[in-house]
Amino acid sequence: MLIKNAEVAGQHVDVNCSTVVEAVAPSLPVPAGDVQVVDAQGAALLPGLHDHHIHLRATAAALRSLDCSEFAPGQSTALQTALSQVVGDSWIRVVGYHESIAGDLDAAALDALCAGRPVRVQHASGKLWTLNTSAMRALGLAGVRDQPGVERDAHGRPTGRLWRMDDWLGQRVPAVDGGLQDLSQQLASFGITGVTDTSYNNSEATAVAFEQARQRGELQQHVRLLGDDGLRVGGLKIMLDEDDLPDLEKLAARLARAHRKGRVVAFHCISHIELLFALNALQLAEVRSGVRIEHGGVIHSEVIPQLLECGATVVTQPGFIAQRGERFRRQAAPQDLDALYPYASLLAAGVPVAASSDAPYGPLNPWHNMRAAVERRTEAEQSLGRRECVPPSEALRGYLASPERPGGEARRISPGAPADLCLLDRSLGQAYEDIGAVNVNLTLVAGREIYASSASTSSVCSPK
Repeated sequence: MLIKNAEVAGQHVDVNCSTVVEAVAPSLPVPAGDVQVVDAQGAALLPGLHDHHIHLRATAAALRSLDCSEFAPGQSTALQTALSQVVGDSWIRVVGYHESIAGDLDAAALDALCAGRPVRVQHASGKLWTLNTSAMRALGLAGVRDQPGVERDAHGRPTGRLWRMDDWLGQRVPAVDGGLQDLSQQLASFGITGVTDTSYNNSEATAVAFEQARQRGELQQHVRLLGDDGLRVGGLKIMLDEDDLPDLEKLAARLARAHRKGRVVAFHCISHIELLFALNALQLAEVRSGVRIEHGGVIHSEVIPQLLECGATVVTQPGFIAQRGERFRRQAAPQDLDALYPYASLLAAGVPVAASSDAPYGPLNPWHNMRAAVERRTEAEQSLGRRECVPPSEALRGYLASPERPGGEARRISPGAPADLCLLDRSLGQAYEDIGAVNVNLTLVAGREIYASSASTSSVCSPK
């Protein structure tokens, strides 16, 4: 493919590419043979975006689920109506639930909303599933004994609340049809050419399944994994729940083993307590590099020197400020409000920061997440943590760093570089005026078109 008149690093150039970028110059002739030529019309051509923290299978399933993340507090009737309108009589999968909508759900409370068919509801945090009575009956939950994560009442009966039991549910509940191909196309439309799936239960079987999906053409993006101890290629993901923290010394030994194998270690850290625990474990294991702090939901300034000491990169999700900022304002401890999902202060201190979605738990669109990083405005258009705003160039860089070095320098378009590219619908200067309004005209992976908008201008030339 030959892309003409594209803005690359501030210059208007032509870019010729096969699986890699072959040439970049002010003017390039059309190569011999049938060649697709795209007129960029002065729009910015960038390396393809990389989402450094996503959950592909959960996001694909969410596309086939009832999403109530946009429901306002107290909208239990709206949720009940939405449940009643789901066609069919099979399982209903609900995502994005928060207790502000209809209170703390258990089986009885969920029965009041929908009792006629099996329903499972995932909390917005991702850690809790709630089943109604019909769903519990379908799974035979009353007969399940000694299963960690099954919440029980004072009489030992399951309440319908299942904590961190995604694998267990996934093996027993009918899979949601499709989704991965649709998700891949949606990612492509945003200019995303690669992702890092950070699910803690990713295994070798997961790696094989994603590779098979790529070979079938269902998944077009490059995929890197974080996952469990047995994952041969990829980092080790450590889930930390403040109310159920692991043994510190055993965790430190686990980290040391992973570090000796050259594996990155990545911690799920939403709260201040979880972050302190992770840093203590790293210190005990004497890990000083290859550390990822996922989310960094609360990072106080006094902790930043410890992040620097262990060589940590923070992989954050500014989109949560735009999606849940008002909820944070209501529920966060006053001393934590100025420490929520920091960005600018970490960069100023020398801590590398990468941007990501955490989809399906956060907004998928990277351009909306960049806007959130730039503006720090809540869903009610109120400022939250204004001092953590970053310029649009920095917000974009958060998605342009290599998957191997999140938070590092932005990848460049130069001869020999992979032809993983995205062509915007405007110049970079125009994009910086309102980065959340950017659209993508063309996305390439290894030089192959995986997305083209109706606005893109292309033709196939056969030069004489």
